[in-house]
Amino acid sequence: MNKDIRDIFFDNIKLKFVKNNKIFILTNDADVFSLKKSRNHRRFIDVGVSEQNLINVASGLSKSNKISIIYGFCTFLTFRCYEQIKFNIASHKLECKIVGVGPGFSFSNDGPTHHAIQDIMLMYLIPEMEIINISDNLLADNVSKKILSIKGPLYIRLDKGKLNYVKNVTYNLNKGFEFIYKNKNAKKLIITTGYFCKNSIQLAKEFRNIDVINLFRFKKFNKQLLINKIIRYQKIIVYDESTFFGGISTIIENLIRISKKNVKIDYLNVPNLQLFKYSQSRERIHKILKISYDDLLEKIKKK
Repeated sequence: MNKDIRDIFFDNIKLKFVKNNKIFILTNDADVFSLKKSRNHRRFIDVGVSEQNLINVASGLSKSNKISIIYGFCTFLTFRCYEQIKFNIASHKLECKIVGVGPGFSFSNDGPTHHAIQDIMLMYLIPEMEIINISDNLLADNVSKKILSIKGPLYIRLDKGKLNYVKNVTYNLNKGFEFIYKNKNAKKLIITTGYFCKNSIQLAKEFRNIDVINLFRFKKFNKQLLINKIIRYQKIIVYDESTFFGGISTIIENLIRISKKNVKIDYLNVPNLQLFKYSQSRERIHKILKISYDDLLEKIKKK
């Protein structure tokens, strides 16, 4: 399992593609190593740098009883194609799976055009769209193997690198969240998603009084069970590589409001600032925006 998270995901997609003649793979001139040998297949369609047309072609195929799996960069597949996704895919509840590569600052040096820090909420606002944020190799393997069991429109966020830091966790896609690190009698809890699961686990291992929940599914997850799990903690931090209004922070806050439970939560996420000057390493951007491991540590220490 010590492979790039993208290879784990797309290796499984390729197996399904070969066996299932209903599956079409589409892209906007993006490339992944696992699919290089599939590019000449008649069911592999590269529309070029034409994202809105990509969505139109995929929706047409799905409307014709096919299954469309689209991949490309997060920001280009969401913001640029929002109207086409809303009306051509979501409103018809089509079997179309959109895989956004490069969530958060994973393509940090490519600048703000590639910084996906608001796309979760953008897709969340589409009622028919389910969203899954892949944090690690185990979850990438699970989601890619079961992708066809999640019916209807689906947006998946897929990071890059060897993210093999989650151990002995059985991800339940219907549950939608998992404790990825649990200490005995912990008083503090970090609720996180995606790449920041890594920092959260590291902190929990060092301080031994912290539990970590990975919220990876954002629509059809067991909301009441999550509430029941978190209300016993004395301190809760939502840690997200998105803006407050662009990621999971508003999802958690709204969940607490609806539950009418007296839960105090602190948030650590990308500030709502003008971000167009940042084109540096991921870790450097985290430090500049005060969302790094050290900032999480300071936040967890505060009473």
